[in-house]
Amino acid sequence: MNRLKIILKENHTLHDMMIGILAVNIALAIIALFVSNREKALYAVLIGTVTAIIYVIHMAVSIDDAMCLDEEGAVSQTRIRMLVRYAFVGVVAGVSLYFNIADPIFLTISIITIKAGSYLQPVVHKLFNRRWDK
Repeated sequence: MNRLKIILKENHTLHDMMIGILAVNIALAIIALFVSNREKALYAVLIGTVTAIIYVIHMAVSIDDAMCLDEEGAVSQTRIRMLVRYAFVGVVAGVSLYFNIADPIFLTISIITIKAGSYLQPVVHKLFNRRWDK
């Protein structure tokens, strides 16, 4: 658990990605306010946001672990952990949709904000570095 705290504290790329994910999901939540089934759409955005944050944290820990292994072990471990993340997303989406908790479209878009967070990471990094340097 100490390593997780260290990664969460020192990995600035992870911070930037999480801020990007949160920003996109806030915009998505604002859009969700204007749909007919507002409650399910907002639940979907909330569930998707938490899933995306857990996903990127797990990815950062997996990459940190893989850096300590040889090439063969790193490839094997990276594949296994990737499948664990995919299974996690599948279970979360499946449970949410089976129990009719969340809107499937908003849930899918909200989980996919992992990509938007990675694309926004350089922009967020520049924004915060410019802000703190002054």
